[in-house]
Amino acid sequence: MIKKTEEENYQKFLKGAFWIKGWNTRAKEILQIVPDDDKLEMKQLLVELGEKIGREWARESGIRKINTDMLKKWGNELQQAVAINPAHLVNQLKMLERKVNEIISENS
Repeated sequence: MIKKTEEENYQKFLKGAFWIKGWNTRAKEILQIVPDDDKLEMKQLLVELGEKIGREWARESGIRKINTDMLKKWGNELQQAVAINPAHLVNQLKMLERKVNEIISENS
């Protein structure tokens, strides 16, 4: 069962806060940039990736495997990818998915 605090943190991750955009907003921005041929695949990837990252980040700090510093680093990497070109962004998202899967599966 998911604790109330974890669910609140997960919702904060998805929706953001006054000073921070949430995953849902970021995903919409990314989808506007992604080439039409990649939109469907990227939408599915963003939904699944947001679920994985958000659920893990929302856990108690002593047990979670994804922390706020990782979120900041990955956000910066994605912003840099956007500046290069949409195809690079697609590649970065796929790399991030692999990285997140590795982190979550470590010592599980």
